[in-house]
Amino acid sequence: MVKRSEAFPSKWLGAADLNRGSAVAAIKVAAFETLKGFDGADTKKVVIYFAHKLKPLPLNVTNYNSVANIADTEEADDWAGTKVELFLSREMVKGKPTDCVRICKPGVKAKPKKSDDPKPDFDDQVQF
Repeated sequence: MVKRSEAFPSKWLGAADLNRGSAVAAIKVAAFETLKGFDGADTKKVVIYFAHKLKPLPLNVTNYNSVANIADTEEADDWAGTKVELFLSREMVKGKPTDCVRICKPGVKAKPKKSDDPKPDFDDQVQF
């Protein structure tokens, strides 16, 4: 049986590459590169390259902000040597739950987002 990641290999890090759920890595360099977007148009992205065998990761705004907070600077040129933990998350993308890569400080998992739909209170008293 062939997995999707084997049939359609990517040079970029994706959720399928984190088969153990998370990985700690040091950033080797952050580069500002032109990539093709999902719509085929050229787009500029910050891409982080890691010191070890992980694939590079183009950053979205959420992951950029996470690295900036961990490194204590928004200047991507200063991120070299910063250790980050990459972990799997599930987010809604275009109305569909999608596996994605998120970033946190090593050993500190991000808190899950609060749902817009609060859990019902099943301990209430019902009058008959």
